[in-house]
Amino acid sequence: MNIVVIRHGETDMNKEGRLQGCKGENIGLNEHGHTQITVLQKFLDIEPTRIYASPLQRTQETALIINERFHVPIILVPALIERDFGSLSGKRRSEIDPVLMLNDLEGHYDYRPFGGESVEDVRGRILEFLKTLKLENEETVIVVTHRGVIRILYDMYPQDVMPEIILPGTKHIFHITNLPQEH
Repeated sequence: MNIVVIRHGETDMNKEGRLQGCKGENIGLNEHGHTQITVLQKFLDIEPTRIYASPLQRTQETALIINERFHVPIILVPALIERDFGSLSGKRRSEIDPVLMLNDLEGHYDYRPFGGESVEDVRGRILEFLKTLKLENEETVIVVTHRGVIRILYDMYPQDVMPEIILPGTKHIFHITNLPQEH
């Protein structure tokens, strides 16, 4: 299965360097975010059969803009929601312990002490979603989600090149034929 994973377009919280997460203020795309996705959808050289999206406002808006071109079913999937940062949601990255932010960048975060999720929690949600797909076929689907989910997909399905920064409005392509090996 070909999975074209798209990070939602920019929001004001992204622009301000804040942890957005899945709780707290559920805001949509800003003007630049709308432009990012409008441009991106014009250059997607694919024929998807479905779009799966996180149910947060920023991902739903992104999916709707993309679907202006493809006109396929959009399926909201709670498992694709961004990580829960707990009480750190809404805070600027610069206000948070640099060690925690470094662990986050390296994919070793644990926000459970703040009422949030660990990387293992999020990985489990992604794996449950992947189990619902028919991975062995050659179908192409779009998944609209968040940076944390995309980073874990790169960990689950390593590629020759992993972008250091997964920016808003970027696409990431995975050819997945089976579930990842357990750690």
